[in-house]
Amino acid sequence: MERPLVPNYEKLDRFDFVVPAGATNCRLDQYLVNCFSQYTRSFITKLIKNGDITVNGNTVKPSSKIKVGHRIFISLPQLEPLELKPEAIPLDILYEDEYMAAVNKQPDLVVHPVKGQNGGTLVNGLLHHFANLSEINGYIRPGIVHRLDRFTSGVILIAKTNYAHAFLAKQFENREIQKEYIAITEKPIECKKGNISLPIGTDPRCREKMCVNHGGRPSETNYEVLCNYAQFSFVHVFPKTGRTHQIRVHLKSLGNPIVADDLYGANPNLTVDDILKSFTGENVKYEKQLAEENLCGTLIDRQALHAWKIKFIHPQTKKEMLIHAPLPLDFQKVLKALNILWPNTVVDKFLS
Repeated sequence: MERPLVPNYEKLDRFDFVVPAGATNCRLDQYLVNCFSQYTRSFITKLIKNGDITVNGNTVKPSSKIKVGHRIFISLPQLEPLELKPEAIPLDILYEDEYMAAVNKQPDLVVHPVKGQNGGTLVNGLLHHFANLSEINGYIRPGIVHRLDRFTSGVILIAKTNYAHAFLAKQFENREIQKEYIAITEKPIECKKGNISLPIGTDPRCREKMCVNHGGRPSETNYEVLCNYAQFSFVHVFPKTGRTHQIRVHLKSLGNPIVADDLYGANPNLTVDDILKSFTGENVKYEKQLAEENLCGTLIDRQALHAWKIKFIHPQTKKEMLIHAPLPLDFQKVLKALNILWPNTVVDKFLS
């Protein structure tokens, strides 16, 4: 399989040239893409904005018009084949056979290599742990059938063969796979059960974010509140579609962003003090109990969202499978702290 090319910023090619006669009065970014076709326009645009490309010694905009006689200086990183290396990243393997596996992805683990990060991903860990992985999704995504956001923990399916990959992917495409998530939101959700059917698209003000956008793709999420606390909700979520950031956007649309999801308006972390501030009773007793449970300081500093269960048909046996992923420690700490102040037996099964 042909490996994709990635820029190596430690190896630069420098060019200093004058726009020759016959060059049309076109945009700088378009002109350079025509000159250096191995680079994308978006990449050239980034270099211009970073000041790595100048015209007549001046920084300019990508839309600037070039003219005959203009002197262009450009520093281009050399393109080299991406090399994926196995890394001994600890993985919580929930299930494995010769056709597929299921992993409980830890928080702060990118699923596959992205620009600027070729290592330290789930894929690097998979290459270390498994001898065979499917190739359908390309060189940088071996075995990856679906994805989770970097800071979302929980169960993710891995394909070892191309047949298993295609079989599982078809179930995702036909919405036959049932996914269940657990989340903690800011402020109690008023309606105990609900359906959110709002289209989702890219936020025009920030390309990293998604938003409810009536020109976006149809998206549907069901939810059930398991427990309401003074200023929080513990909620069971059932996404029916699989849009980027879907659960985060849909819960935000209710006015209840997920705890510590600062991209969607929540505070960037949750501390014990934050929880105590919402408690109206006598704090001294509970402060001592929280300390005894080693619940102090910051409890969680990433979105409190966990892919808890997934139900699907096995690609080889054709039998229904249900896999569940235990909650990670940071998520459990939040639940334990909340449950000390507002006891509720519904959370017991989620705590180890």
